Amino acid sequence: MVCAGGTPHTFVNVMLSVGDVVTAEIKSASAILGNAAAATHWNRLPSEVMARAQHLFLDTLAIIAGAGTHPVMRRLADEIAPEFGSVTFIGGRRGATLRDALLLNAAATTVLQRQDGYAHAKGHPASQLVPLLLGIAEQRRCSAEAMLSAFVAGYEVAARVGKALGGVPAWLHDSGNWTLMGLAAGAAHLLTAGQALPIAAAIDGVSSLALAFDRFTTVGGATMHHLYPAMAVTDALTAAQAAAAGLTSLPGVLERYYGPRFGAAFRAEELIQGIDAGDWSSFEILNGYFKLHPSCAHMHGVGDAVDQLIAEEGLTADNFSVIVVELFGEAMEINTDTPHNDLAARFSAKATVAAAVRYGRLDDMGLNDLTVLAPLMARITVRHDPSLDIYTPAGRPGRVTATFADGRRAVREVIYPCGTAEVPASPAQRQDKAHHLLARHYGPARAKLLIDLCGALGQGVEVDDISQALRDVPG
Repeated sequence: MVCAGGTPHTFVNVMLSVGDVVTAEIKSASAILGNAAAATHWNRLPSEVMARAQHLFLDTLAIIAGAGTHPVMRRLADEIAPEFGSVTFIGGRRGATLRDALLLNAAATTVLQRQDGYAHAKGHPASQLVPLLLGIAEQRRCSAEAMLSAFVAGYEVAARVGKALGGVPAWLHDSGNWTLMGLAAGAAHLLTAGQALPIAAAIDGVSSLALAFDRFTTVGGATMHHLYPAMAVTDALTAAQAAAAGLTSLPGVLERYYGPRFGAAFRAEELIQGIDAGDWSSFEILNGYFKLHPSCAHMHGVGDAVDQLIAEEGLTADNFSVIVVELFGEAMEINTDTPHNDLAARFSAKATVAAAVRYGRLDDMGLNDLTVLAPLMARITVRHDPSLDIYTPAGRPGRVTATFADGRRAVREVIYPCGTAEVPASPAQRQDKAHHLLARHYGPARAKLLIDLCGALGQGVEVDDISQALRDVPG
């Protein structure tokens, strides 16, 4: 079963401006992206793309479930008091109305800072697409194949927009920024059974609505940050529903208005790279990364380096005198030396290193008691090393130097953390992460079931199978 279609409308040709040079007259970027998105069909995708999509789907469900027991999410759910409905509220293991479930599920993706990322631009497309598309698919009883087709289409649109922006301005947070175009494209794909014109209209529609969130809210530990992905998801749904209903957008808004204002070094030609004869000729979903540490991705080189020191040099909380952490410039900009809660601590090199050393690894719950970590943080220094700056944005470099109480000194440097395209996480590592997070909420047996189901999603496993497993309470 697929979802019912929407009402198409007519597009016009526009001039695509590349910098200050106007190229030949072609269709708008959103029209080209819309055509490629519409041509995305699950069973025609390369096997490695299908496998990556299934892994990202599982990863996001696990992240949402793992955050469901966090006090901030419990309080938010109590305040919203979601009404019963057809869409799974994962934290409550029950059905809720579409917008209540989307808001709560999407908000949970940032709580532990374990959401996916895209290597060539700062942002988290999969972790926002999953709650949005799962919710639509549950409400409209769409097939898993339709949902996953929309997922890959939305990811590819989002990644190209993110890459074309050339980064975002220093004041702007990535959530709800370039990912918004992919969210709208994926939702419109699912709502209209893959019609190109409404998908293009949804892309331009959200480009004209442009959300802008303060980058430093998260660094400061302000938990209103969790609403960033939630608002992006609900705004994208509204724009996609409007496009499916036949509401029109001005073609070319993406390259004329959004890109020049919300990109740090916008290159319009990048919007349509990797598209040939109306279909994807390359897949950016393969350049996504998985977070193996519960912290900002900018700290993951440091996280891997500390893990190596623990495993290879026997580093513990009791046997070092000082630790020096060296970061690249952008990581240093968002680093906080004095975090006051566990969200701010996930953006603190001192706190994350102290927790890893204290507990033998950086665990999701290891940052909850900063008073325990304070004596260790006092022996840790963090500074900028400009020589590390050249490795970004694909790299997340970090160097950790430990001086031991006996005078011994050990150094580890990591440029590309495990989980990136350059150093991929193994299937076992991804499954271990998912099992750890799911088991906290569902128990080991139910966690294993969800992992198995997601591994066959779209290949015999349907949306209803996932929904039932997410709502089942362990006996």
